[in-house]
Amino acid sequence: MEFAYIGVTSFGGGSATVAAMRQLCLRRQWLSEREFVDTLVLSRLTPGISILAQALLIGRSVCGVAGMVAGPVGLLIPSITITIFLARLYEWIALMPSAEGALHAVTGVTAGFAVALSLQFMRDVLGRGRFRLNAGIFAAYLALSYVIRNPLVLMGLAIALAILAPQLFDEAKAAKDDATHREEASVES
Repeated sequence: MEFAYIGVTSFGGGSATVAAMRQLCLRRQWLSEREFVDTLVLSRLTPGISILAQALLIGRSVCGVAGMVAGPVGLLIPSITITIFLARLYEWIALMPSAEGALHAVTGVTAGFAVALSLQFMRDVLGRGRFRLNAGIFAAYLALSYVIRNPLVLMGLAIALAILAPQLFDEAKAAKDDATHREEASVES
């Protein structure tokens, strides 16, 4: 039922749905922030529609095989129904000359929403500790995205970094390092 609600209410495509699934998982305590980000990353690595893959992964974590079916089905049924209705409505409205400006405004709103979601994820990731390291990785990835336009190559580089230097992503080590730095700072003062 929760995924059906998301299917009904998450307008705007991928980023809106990801935001709704994140809020759901954290509110219901189905997944931690880290576990949710793991489902996000894994779903992006699979072929096909990543939102459905993420619903499947979340469903599996919550209810096993039944959740693997309920998540994607709950997400799809209402959204398919609404999409068919809205496509018919769009065909009718697009013929009206007065609708052109409003339809162009939707593009700006969509881009703004995607940026807002990215900033929210960035705040959460940078707030986990090891701020300089996480900010450095973020800045390097952002710079590479301007040079390398293929998202699959960027994802491959991120995976290679995780394989070659897993200690960069070890949260237990990060917590220990932060505690050590705080101890050292208190001793010095």
